[in-house]
Amino acid sequence: MKNKALLVTLIITLLIFWFGNAMTTTPGRSSGNGNPAIILFIPLFILFIVLVFQWFKVFRHKRISIKTILILSLLAICHQVIGIYNQMISFRNYRDFLAEVYEGQFGEVDWQYIHSITSGLSIHINNQFFNLNTYLLFVNFSLFVWLLSRLILAWVSKRNRKIQSER
Repeated sequence: MKNKALLVTLIITLLIFWFGNAMTTTPGRSSGNGNPAIILFIPLFILFIVLVFQWFKVFRHKRISIKTILILSLLAICHQVIGIYNQMISFRNYRDFLAEVYEGQFGEVDWQYIHSITSGLSIHINNQFFNLNTYLLFVNFSLFVWLLSRLILAWVSKRNRKIQSER
């Protein structure tokens, strides 16, 4: 049952990321008034907390060594670094793509406009916030928070046992 709840949470999260990606406006079109995808950050924040607690429930009765936690944490950090780097490259490429579309429509690139629609939480770049890479980063970060808390709990437990044995 715990695994099913985790799977449902992961699927709901994936659907929210897909929905956010679908809210990206077509390059060269007017964006309307604001970015409704910003609202998706609220359920994602809640789902992040739920995910961390679900990792606790799923692995509650599993004995995981400190060495394994450290290795998994290191892998999670590596994934975060690689994923963020990949996202930065993707963002630059998308900005260049938007500039090409703009140049095709108007004959020249207005870089001030391109930078204005690709900064902040613009509807023009929802696909850069909501995609498979950022979904995996999101899930990985929730797992990393769980690993870090397991590491802290193990350290506190070991410290308490040491204090108790000294008495």
